[in-house]
Amino acid sequence: MAQARRRKKRSALFAPIAFALIVIALFFGISVFFRVNNIEVQGNSFYSDEEIVAASGIERGDNLFFINRFAVISRIYARLPYVERATIRRSLPNRLVIEVAESSALAYVVSEDDIWAIDRNCKLLTRVGENELSGLIRVVGLTALLPEQGELVSAGEAESPKVNYLSAILRQISDLGLRENVSWIDLSNVSNPSFDYLGRFTVKLGTGENVEYKFQCLLSAVEALEPGDRGTLDLSIDRQAHLTYD
Repeated sequence: MAQARRRKKRSALFAPIAFALIVIALFFGISVFFRVNNIEVQGNSFYSDEEIVAASGIERGDNLFFINRFAVISRIYARLPYVERATIRRSLPNRLVIEVAESSALAYVVSEDDIWAIDRNCKLLTRVGENELSGLIRVVGLTALLPEQGELVSAGEAESPKVNYLSAILRQISDLGLRENVSWIDLSNVSNPSFDYLGRFTVKLGTGENVEYKFQCLLSAVEALEPGDRGTLDLSIDRQAHLTYD
């Protein structure tokens, strides 16, 4: 019995030591092996592979398991404003995949000194000149305050509802592929913004509720009209489109 008790005590003593040795061995193995040898970039077109890798801060030889993915993604967002989404994947034993989805310039807003291209989320992408506005939707009734590349448009606390509404409108235009059909958006009246559609209609949206549904009403209404019809399409009444002819 005494021998059995001594064996149990030795087992109880050596078990934690054995576990610690296993952990140390695993840690040493991970530290020595699983080094980044190949960095693959996917989904990019605006930025080159080299630009994205440089912005990530990852270097060949870094350990796959010690890379802080949150920090890497934060660096990419901060340095490359056209990146809308980024993910990092490990592929053992030595490959790292950076997958990005890039923004595209959809519209432009003005500040006191400059003109800024923005994406569908109202993120400030880059300053643009008068000769670079072709294909971008002109936004009026909204002025960007203290614009900073890579940040969302700021218009001040009182005007923040305009930015939120603009983002909802731009997302619908982007999702429905209507970019070529809209030339301007007027947010002067945030409770009833308007925009040009097809060069034939002034569309009034009303309040910022049910924006997705209102765009579906717009498409259905225009499809039912004659090609030569022109006027104002009011989407703020009775959840239907009402046309006032020019």
